[in-house]
Amino acid sequence: MTAPVLTVIIVSWRVCDLLRDCLASLFSETDLGDGALDVIVVDNASGDGTIEMVRSEFPSVRLIASGKNLGFGRANTLAFEETNAPFVLLLNPDTLIQDRAVERLLAHLRARPDVAAAGCRLCNADGSLQRWTGGRFPTLGSVAAHYLFPASLLAWTGRDSSIYLTRDVAEDIDVDWVTGACLMLRRERVPPPLFDPVYWMYGEDIDLCHRIRAAGGRVIYTPIATVTHFQGASMKQQSGEVLLTSLKGMRTFYAHRAGRLRTYLFDTLTVTGFALRWAIYRCAVLVRRDPRLNERARSSAHNVRLALRLMMT
Repeated sequence: MTAPVLTVIIVSWRVCDLLRDCLASLFSETDLGDGALDVIVVDNASGDGTIEMVRSEFPSVRLIASGKNLGFGRANTLAFEETNAPFVLLLNPDTLIQDRAVERLLAHLRARPDVAAAGCRLCNADGSLQRWTGGRFPTLGSVAAHYLFPASLLAWTGRDSSIYLTRDVAEDIDVDWVTGACLMLRRERVPPPLFDPVYWMYGEDIDLCHRIRAAGGRVIYTPIATVTHFQGASMKQQSGEVLLTSLKGMRTFYAHRAGRLRTYLFDTLTVTGFALRWAIYRCAVLVRRDPRLNERARSSAHNVRLALRLMMT
């Protein structure tokens, strides 16, 4: 038996069935040799049978059963400190591995010693690209480009000016950050701690990539591998203040590096962007009775309320 080459860390909260499918796809689509793959699952006090399922159906998985919900960042950091493999993959439980994606991503990273972190192509169940897989650090310019739509126009010129990817690329590109939903790391290039504990969920991956780049490491997005991501399975079960984290993470990252005035402008752009989306979708509903447009309008209105709450903090 060889020492682990890759440790896969999966943090789970009340997604037992999705986790089962994720683990099954991981093991069926990944063959690194005897003992080369190490898998850790951190259960954030799900109480839904996750612990029993992992123990009975995947006995080779190392299970960390937390007595409370640590959040995404702290749970990943806890597991990361239990590993010594040279490469670590952070993987969401609501993902499916296909076409040897983990093997492809690992081989890609091993062949590029200057790359410290890599993210691959994430797609929805219908095969469409999830643009929030990576992008640029939030600045007033990149936030304005995203929320006020210039990024979509600039994408036609081949320029990515948004906080998120604007197109489906055919080759590797250097990015500021990639999402923690599927993030492979070269362990020796990760500055401790893995994630800053100030981030409960969302934003910690951007902060980590910022620290990696500040230390001289490259962060890349590569289409060499594709992973299906059923985004937000855990978040749909959250309530109260936790729902704010979807917007709070990026805002926290920006606010820590900007003054009060620029943070206020950041908030104004965010609120304006979601309000503009709400208005566009509501007008579109009048022209075409499409339930998807109604849902997007409701989602935009919900995000306006969340952004206003953050603006008042």
